[in-house]
Amino acid sequence: MADEIIKNTKWIRSGVYSIGSRMSVLIFGFGSFYFLIRYLPQHDFGAWSLFLTITTIVEMSRNGLLQNALIKLLHSHTLADSNKVISASWIINLFYSLVIYLTMVLFAERFGSAFGVAALRPMFLYYGLTMALLVPLSQFNYLQQAKSSFSGIFWTAFGRQGSLFLAVLFIYFLRIDVSLVGLVVVHAACTFIGLIIAFLSSRRLVESRFEWDWTITKRVFHFGKYVMGTNLCSIFFKSVDQFSVGYFLNASSVALYSSAMRLSNLIEYPATSIAEVVYPHSTYRISQEGEVVTKSLYEKSVGLTLTVTVPVVLITFLLADHIIYLIAGSAYAASADILRVTILFGLITPFNRQFGMAMDSSGRPHMNFALLLFALIINIISNAIFIHAMGVIGAAYGTLLSYVIISVAGHFVLKKIFDVSMKNVIYYMALYYKNAFHFLLDWRNTLKFKI
Repeated sequence: MADEIIKNTKWIRSGVYSIGSRMSVLIFGFGSFYFLIRYLPQHDFGAWSLFLTITTIVEMSRNGLLQNALIKLLHSHTLADSNKVISASWIINLFYSLVIYLTMVLFAERFGSAFGVAALRPMFLYYGLTMALLVPLSQFNYLQQAKSSFSGIFWTAFGRQGSLFLAVLFIYFLRIDVSLVGLVVVHAACTFIGLIIAFLSSRRLVESRFEWDWTITKRVFHFGKYVMGTNLCSIFFKSVDQFSVGYFLNASSVALYSSAMRLSNLIEYPATSIAEVVYPHSTYRISQEGEVVTKSLYEKSVGLTLTVTVPVVLITFLLADHIIYLIAGSAYAASADILRVTILFGLITPFNRQFGMAMDSSGRPHMNFALLLFALIINIISNAIFIHAMGVIGAAYGTLLSYVIISVAGHFVLKKIFDVSMKNVIYYMALYYKNAFHFLLDWRNTLKFKI
């Protein structure tokens, strides 16, 4: 009994630290956005948004290539092979970083010309500092996750994102004249702070010595390449609209679009969090009870997510003008109409996220990858057509159409394989609202009785 309590307490603590890590990125990232959008000229803020979009793709692709592979293989190999797995991860991480950095430097000038942002080239050059620091930082975090030590990951994210937020505050309130390249250097300095915290929090776990094995290195790479492919399709899908706006229009238009997307992206957190909780649970239940449980898990998960997101979507849609004015200021008033379209993504995202969960947990990750690749192609085409026809808001409509198409396609696949029902999704959604209402009513009555 005592062992079970200790085990449950450990899971709860890990969950709290994991959520705390996400919240650190969310809160500090939003805080930095809030002040930078008021400090930087619109063209410079658009350039900074493009830079962050590109570097996020770089970091997420690194995670896809290495994170799951390292964790999976560490748990599937003997203790004697653990050093070889960790060493292989270091080698691939270093090689990946070098190749990506050289590619960014070689194509930076052409990329900057395509988007009308000459500053992208020196920004990419100085981003090499951050890339070098992220090699050990990411390795320490992967190792901590493999050992279920989430506190260090939380404090690393808190230190890195928190220090960047403080730096932005100093720049804003002291009116420090800083260039875009200067912001990149500040970004690197904050990553160095995160590296120090990652090392201090993981040093007791770093007991390995370098042992290179070509066979294991290939296993790490081949395992990770599929996850990275899925991650990249997902990231590019969500970035196509901003890239298209920058390519077909200009950096100032990117700033307008980015301000709306920054707010709309917040609604993805409930869908992501619920998917992360459901995935291991569904994997375990499928292994015990078979694929028959996938149907109810999918329907309940989508219903629960929509219960949270629908009110947010409705409120944001109705109050978009006031929200944009409050968050971004009067200079970005034109973003309100864009926000009204992009916030609708939140009604479709739960279906797409839980589709991926159902495919992966049932042993069909190739189908998830195929749908994401199809979605990426559709999104590129629809953005090009709608932006030419409608301007910057066309990116929002083009992306919304892409979301709808892949959501419908995903539903037909799930209907055929697991016989999922949209009627059941709506039923569970109504049931969750009913339960929430009764809970609040009981809580109100209890509070009234105590008073």
